[in-house]
Amino acid sequence: MIEAMKRDEKTPQGSSRTKAIRLILAGTAVLLFAASFTALHGQGPGTSTAADNKTQHSPQEQSVRRDQAYVRKLLERGTSDAKIETSLQLTSRFTSFNSSGDFHAYVLGLIAKEKKTVEQAKESQQPSVTTLTTLAPAGSDSSPVVPSGNAAAPSNPVGINSVKVSQESSKSNVQSSSQSNVQDSNATSIPDSNQGTVSNPSPAVFGGAFPAVFVPSNTRLASGGTVANSNVATVSGGSSTNGPVSGGASRNEPVNSNTFNFDQGPGPGPIGPGPGCNLLPAPPSVGASVPLTYFGPPPSETNSSLVGPVQLLKSGTVDAAHGTITLPLYLGHMKGSKKNVWYILTDVDDPNVAAELGLNFSGKLTFASNAARTATLAADGTLVFDKGTVDFSPVRSIVPGPRGAEFPPASAQPGAVGDADYSPFVQIVNAGGVIYNAPIVAFGVDASQINFPDGNVDYSKVHDEVVAIDPVNQTVTINLINGFSFGRPVWYISMDTSIPLGAAIEHNTFAPLMQQLHLGGDDSFSSPVERIFISTNGAESGACNNPQRQGLSADLADGSRPNNVLGGIPTIALDYSPAWDAQLFEWTKDAIENDFRGQVREEFQILTFVQDGLITGPGGKAFGSSGFSINCPIAQRLD
Repeated sequence: MIEAMKRDEKTPQGSSRTKAIRLILAGTAVLLFAASFTALHGQGPGTSTAADNKTQHSPQEQSVRRDQAYVRKLLERGTSDAKIETSLQLTSRFTSFNSSGDFHAYVLGLIAKEKKTVEQAKESQQPSVTTLTTLAPAGSDSSPVVPSGNAAAPSNPVGINSVKVSQESSKSNVQSSSQSNVQDSNATSIPDSNQGTVSNPSPAVFGGAFPAVFVPSNTRLASGGTVANSNVATVSGGSSTNGPVSGGASRNEPVNSNTFNFDQGPGPGPIGPGPGCNLLPAPPSVGASVPLTYFGPPPSETNSSLVGPVQLLKSGTVDAAHGTITLPLYLGHMKGSKKNVWYILTDVDDPNVAAELGLNFSGKLTFASNAARTATLAADGTLVFDKGTVDFSPVRSIVPGPRGAEFPPASAQPGAVGDADYSPFVQIVNAGGVIYNAPIVAFGVDASQINFPDGNVDYSKVHDEVVAIDPVNQTVTINLINGFSFGRPVWYISMDTSIPLGAAIEHNTFAPLMQQLHLGGDDSFSSPVERIFISTNGAESGACNNPQRQGLSADLADGSRPNNVLGGIPTIALDYSPAWDAQLFEWTKDAIENDFRGQVREEFQILTFVQDGLITGPGGKAFGSSGFSINCPIAQRLD
């Protein structure tokens, strides 16, 4: 990884030497971008030829070019031909493809052509391109990010065209700025006097204590994405000795702390660089004697409970190429202060309202009233919230544990913190008492302050899972996350967690009022939750290349999500709830030594392994609720 140059400890803060170093780093970044742009596109970013040429192409030609760039990117990642075809097929209808033609042949033609392009690029080995590969985390096989919105997007994407590129660019900028500012301010693991360590009831399975979790009140992100006043431990690129480590860890303790654990924003999307970070199912044509065009529609088109893809959160539009969903953005206000409350709607406990608005129906939300804030429906149709605010200005950071046992982390800090009255669940007191899942994505800001329709989001003002937000057109695009439900791959969004540690890992908001949810009852009467199963020590070697990859240690080691197992979701079961009761589990030493550990995908499979003694709670404790919950609305079933 590219790391900021270390400051001479004897150089005073703000000195000309420090400023010169910053100018050099900024110049280097500009030159790197220019070189990579030239190598990949044949011209410098300062020219307008590409933009002029784009307007001269027909929509179909533009679409074909985007398809070519998208296929090339997947090939560079080592994606199989079958998965490339599936990825393109999931992005609805392409303007580049004549529906009366053979889609399978069209894709094969693209793949064959781009394979030659990739081979030629490998032979030439341009220095600027190879330099970019250093931005990938150690152990990752991800290809260099192409700094062009069209190059990274497939044809006819739903939502924004430059989500992933903007996301990667924003994360890279924040990473570089964060490292520079952290070193310049002599950051330590000790919070300032006006910062508080969050006090939380700790579940017994963790031995009664979580790692240190700081929720500072004075940590801010500047509007340009740079970190200011950040109390983030300085840990360099996975080094075992550099920098102070918070949470009481020894300076010499081996810590696998890569810079992506300090990234602001949503983290990687669900289309990962290898089978361990990409759950898209292969097409049925694999191993068959006929192409995909000979197959009929998936059974799920006739009956949503049957095999095949099903979009569950129908109020939004899923962009399968980028792994995002674009949802309606709502504006409400706080009672008294009149401050703006920007929020989304994902779930509701009324089936008729769910069907009308395209939300997920969850009967269990009826029992979440004790953990819900309240609101009143105003005469103009907007919501006036009685209580519950969120501060999005803290800077998210995590210092993982030792290599191979990254969970639990030495310290963690969530990137958004709700007050004591904040929960994503809202009961409308003058509209039948219906309970909605209405997570806040921005608070106390005007539309002009959060207008990021093409990405490059300022995460000091907006939820970390947001990849683009457009208050003018009233939409917000949110990152999707891989998971499983009863053996089927799914995508969900992660918005809130009832403890700071979980919020930091999940890139979401710490919601204290969610602690009032009754946990441990699962499907019994009055239970508002469904279970989510989270491995702490699943397979992580090989990172995304490992098809058995799973768990929190893998998440903290390589930055991609842990492939959690969810309980019932709509179309599979009747007990769905967006409030997931976290049940952390640990593979036993005997299970690991006998090579029994693998990627689990189904609730009763896990419960059977618990019964057989292969899985326990963390630290060998009894398996069960870990004492916290996560707000993860389901978005799409992939199969």
